Amino acid sequence: MKRTRITLAIKGLALLALSLSMGLGMKAQAVTDSAAINKLLADVKVHSMEADDDAAKLDSFARSGQISWQLHGRKLAEIKEHVNDLIMDSNEMSSMRAEGSDWQQEAIDHINPLLHEMADHLTATIQHLSANQSRVHMPPYRDYAHANYNLVHKCHQLISDFAEYSESKAKANSLEKNLDLPIIAKEGK
Repeated sequence: MKRTRITLAIKGLALLALSLSMGLGMKAQAVTDSAAINKLLADVKVHSMEADDDAAKLDSFARSGQISWQLHGRKLAEIKEHVNDLIMDSNEMSSMRAEGSDWQQEAIDHINPLLHEMADHLTATIQHLSANQSRVHMPPYRDYAHANYNLVHKCHQLISDFAEYSESKAKANSLEKNLDLPIIAKEGK
């Protein structure tokens, strides 16, 4: 009877050790950065830069007072195209979230809500322009355009920071591997 308890305890410890080692192996995989997520992050950075440039132009148009509503509409369509590209890449990143390292998962978790807020505000700006085409030089539209620029710009800054972190981390890892010098045994003096 005592022997069966010891055998059960040993089997239990072996199962516990096995499950812990499997869990640690899975955790080690999650620590490694996903190259696919890093590539998408670089793509998202490009799209956010394009959206940021176009949003800055739209903000400038709204402040100038001499640009037609049609040109405002075209610029909003360009921003919408960039935002749609951003959301598509972001959705793809989200689908790969489990493959990413902790910082990549955090990046995805921070970027997604901001992108959706930006898309919602862009939709509101487009709707406001559609309903008020002759009033693109009035304060309410200017406020929409400026707020749109602020959201796009903040989103671009956040994405750029994460993309630059990704690039710097990859470079540091590469340098670390290159500097992995063999240990030279010290000769006795």
